[in-house]
Amino acid sequence: MRCRLLAVAGSLLAGGLLAIVQTGAVAATGEMITADQIAAGASVYIADPIAATGKLAVLYEVAAADGRAGAAEAALGRAPTGAPERSQEAARAREQRIAAIHERYVFADIHAHPSRFHRAGVERIGADEIARYARGLIDLVVCNVSTDAAFQGGYTGADGDNVRRLRGNDIYPLAPGEAFAFTLDRLARVQRTIDAGDAAWAGSPEAVLAAKARGQVSLMPALEGADGLEGSVENLRDLYGRGVRLVQLVHFLDNSIGSNQTPPYDDGGLSEIGREIVREANRLGMIVDLAHANTQTILDAIEVSSQPILFSHTGVKARFDGDRYLTDDEIRAIAGAGGIIGIWPTADLETIEEMVRHIDHVKQLAGIDHVAIASDLRGMSYIDAFGDEANFRAILDGLLDFGYSDDEVGKVMGGNFFRVWQQIDAARSGPQTR
Repeated sequence: MRCRLLAVAGSLLAGGLLAIVQTGAVAATGEMITADQIAAGASVYIADPIAATGKLAVLYEVAAADGRAGAAEAALGRAPTGAPERSQEAARAREQRIAAIHERYVFADIHAHPSRFHRAGVERIGADEIARYARGLIDLVVCNVSTDAAFQGGYTGADGDNVRRLRGNDIYPLAPGEAFAFTLDRLARVQRTIDAGDAAWAGSPEAVLAAKARGQVSLMPALEGADGLEGSVENLRDLYGRGVRLVQLVHFLDNSIGSNQTPPYDDGGLSEIGREIVREANRLGMIVDLAHANTQTILDAIEVSSQPILFSHTGVKARFDGDRYLTDDEIRAIAGAGGIIGIWPTADLETIEEMVRHIDHVKQLAGIDHVAIASDLRGMSYIDAFGDEANFRAILDGLLDFGYSDDEVGKVMGGNFFRVWQQIDAARSGPQTR
């Protein structure tokens, strides 16, 4: 077994500012590690105070076989002979490991708004955003239009004016067809990005695999809140024909389909039209997303759906007691029906390590096959290590540092989502049109 060690300056040692992470659990700050423990080949990390932010740096590796002397020097903050070389070797080994995982799994960001295309006055998703995803090894991006914005505002109109955002369930009066037209306008921005050749259309799992093979990021047009359907199953069919492959039932606004999980609280569940939309999505092979939905809407949708259901972007309430977080019972219900829970790098969680602990909570509760990641890019504030540059590599490193196996990392980074989509797509009975 190998020991990954971080050399720490003597001044920090003198101040007792050490933190030790052993087998995924954070030990008390100031705890010391002995040479005997290292020589025995324990899996140990020694990190400086930035460990408090979850940013565990690995500067070099020392094999147990190297003997106690060099390991003890490392524990005391003195770099053993050959440390820089070992650091480079460790970095190369990590890169090779990640590349091997990525070769076997599709990496996916299962909820995002790149370039704020859903609200900003832009013509398309920027090439810089696509490049960020490529650098982060993301193969598939779910691009969500927040269609409730047509009713609640918070977007830049066609005339360049900013439409003030309303709160609660307050809405602007709209004529029939206006919300659907707003939805089409935003979806056209995704299509322009694809037409420009900067990304591929994620029309099917096979199309994503083909795009990945040629080194291209795929974009999946999607709805966040089905408000833009205006209660019409026919509009859902229309959007499927235009390339939409995921429908999230509610957003911040209670709508004709169901109720959301934020104030003003409502115990209502899935409406009759909501049930029809879920059934039609199943028939078409569209993914149904329950993000933002309240408990009753979640349970009703699971009961109605013949396919697994997604809850794309959230965290676990057992670790952070917020409105947008899932209870253990909700997690079990979604996973029990074969569904996926996406964990986000929100600033609420503060560190990548804490994000990984939310992921691990789902794993321990429901199994590794039921968890994924979602950046909610351009839709919230982030953990510093992820940041506006969308550092997906920080999440990868966090999972590996936590001790996840290659298969576990691959599943979390997108394999689970892609597998469920393959299942849903294979079960469709409607035509696959464009």
